[in-house]
Order: sequence, then structure tokens, then C-alpha cells
Amino acid sequence: MADAPSTRLIPDLPDEISVQIIARIPRSYHLSLCHVSRSWRSLILTRLLVTLRSSLRCMEPMLCLNIRTRTNQSMWLVLNQGRCYTDSLPSSPLPTVGSACVTAGPYIFVLGGSLSGVPSDVVQILDLRIGGQWFLGPRMSTAREYAAASFLNGCMYAIGGCLPSSEVWAESLNPFDGNPQWVPIDSPVHRRKKKMNGCVMLSGQILALAVWGGVAYDPDQDAGSCSAWGPVPKKLDLGWIGKAVVVNDIVYSCDYMGRIVGYDAGMDKWRTVLGIDKNLPKFHNGVILANLHGVLCVIWKQRSNENKSKEMMVDWVGIRATDFGSEGLHGSILWWETVALGVPCGSAIAHCIVAEF
Repeated sequence: MADAPSTRLIPDLPDEISVQIIARIPRSYHLSLCHVSRSWRSLILTRLLVTLRSSLRCMEPMLCLNIRTRTNQSMWLVLNQGRCYTDSLPSSPLPTVGSACVTAGPYIFVLGGSLSGVPSDVVQILDLRIGGQWFLGPRMSTAREYAAASFLNGCMYAIGGCLPSSEVWAESLNPFDGNPQWVPIDSPVHRRKKKMNGCVMLSGQILALAVWGGVAYDPDQDAGSCSAWGPVPKKLDLGWIGKAVVVNDIVYSCDYMGRIVGYDAGMDKWRTVLGIDKNLPKFHNGVILANLHGVLCVIWKQRSNENKSKEMMVDWVGIRATDFGSEGLHGSILWWETVALGVPCGSAIAHCIVAEF
């Protein structure tokens, strides 16, 4: 039976067509759309709209920064291209230190971290739709601090961040299941590390970097077998410093000379990104990398002698990196902007993460 005109999303149009129209409206209007009617608000807050926007290729990226102040406040901000200021998101209810972060659609999952110096098993979830709202998710099976986290094929993974002898050193969760529960993942003891320094996804594998050596996990292998685990390629491990990011199947990081470099798994080698080194400073520490819809973003704090204000200032650039095979990686700077974060100097960027919905 057809919907009665009075109950339709848009009068005189079937809801099937109305949903297609609403899904194409830019995300910046979603908060206003929620005031049209209860049915519109319900639609905006359903997973159906996210799925439909994905199929229509209408997903929009949002680059989020988690800032930790000297007073241990945990603040979340949105960095917008073309603006010299940020948008604020609600602060997390539990300001954990050493948490791991992962995104899935409009959600940011903050896993574990320590509270007053004690590792926690808590899972905090930020729903980024219509301004953002925090709620708690299913607790992990064990407390974790400085773990690796990733989202792949509909499941979220937490690796390490606890004693290698832990019975649940790694586990997974389908957060969109009707009754989500963490499921332990078997892992060989000799592969386990406590503190993880970075995590990326490459070629269907989760690669986690530890202080000495890294670990690779392939979820497509038998989850009940330790054969799903292996070492990170040696050359990748040696050149991977701190946080890294994957853009178009290339792992980007900074080398010991402060240059942006990319690792090609097919070649099994690191290559310097050419064409940008004369413009950018040398990044010896504190640089943040992100993948913003296929653009390599590099974010760094201004030095204290460059910043005369009392608030934290960052520079960020968008780089279009192109792989020319034997001719190497070449980058072109798309933008370079200075942004005031609205937080006190001396604060630090704890997380930089991109959500798409």
C-alpha cells in the first residue's frame, strides 16, 4: 500500500524517491533537516542514510583532532579546509590517556587508555551526526593502554596494549550487531607486544607497529588459528617511524631526515616524496599524517618562537601524491593553511582521525 500523502517525507513523492533526494543533500545541512519533521530526523539518524550515501558516493570526510591540554582535558575539534578556525565537538566524558581510536561511518570509537594512571577497558563512542553525542559501548575483555585499533570488513579490532601474557591480547567486535560482544582472537605468544606505536591497514591486513618489530594480522585467515599472524615486512618496519597513514595503497611516514616518505609493498622499499621538500620544513617530531579522501594531509604545531599568541597554532598542507613507478613518488601541494585551534599553547595532538559519512 502506498504511503498516505500526510505521512510521506516529501508530499506528492513516494518515500523511495524522497530518501534518494535527501541522501544527496550535503552533510552541513543535516542539523537543519532534523527540524523539518520527526520522520526526517529519524531518517538522518539511521544507518540506512549512511549506507545510501556511500552507494551514491556522497560520503564527505571530516578530519577530527583530539587535543590534550596540560591540565589533562580531552578536547575534540574539526579541521576544515579554507577556514582559519576549527569547529568544536563535545569533549569525551572520560579523558583517557593512551587510548586507541578508530572510525566507522559517523562514529569515532575511543578504546581503553588510562584513567588516573590505571589502564581501562572502557569504550567511548562519539556519534558525529548533528553536532556529536557521546555514549558508552561494550567494554573490552581486558584493560588496554596504547593498543592498536582498526576497522575492517565490518569489524573493529583491538590489538595489544596489555601484557603479552594476557588471555585476550587481541579481540574483535561487530559494533553494529544487535547484541555486540567482544570476541577473543587467538595469537602466537612470540608475536605479542605490549605497547603499540601505530597501526594501518594495507592489502586487507592490519599492520601494527611496536617499539621493536611489528605484527601483521589477516582477518581472512582462520580466526581460530595462529596462522593469521605474521611479522611486518622488515623494510617497512625499519622505516616506519611513529604514526603512519595509507593513501592509495602507499604507507606514508617521516624518515629520520624529517622527509615525507612512502612505502610500496610491491617494491618492498621506501621512497622519498619528491617535489615538496623545498617548501616544507624538516619534520623531526610531532608531525601528524592523515588520509583526507585520497589527499595526504600533513599537520604540525608551530614552534613557540613562530607563534606569538597564547593559543595553539598548527600548519597543515594537503598533498596530492602520485606514484610514477620507477620515477618515484611525486607530490604537489594543494593547500597550506595556518589554523588557530582555540586551545592553550603547550597542548598536544593525541589523535588525528578521519570519519566519512
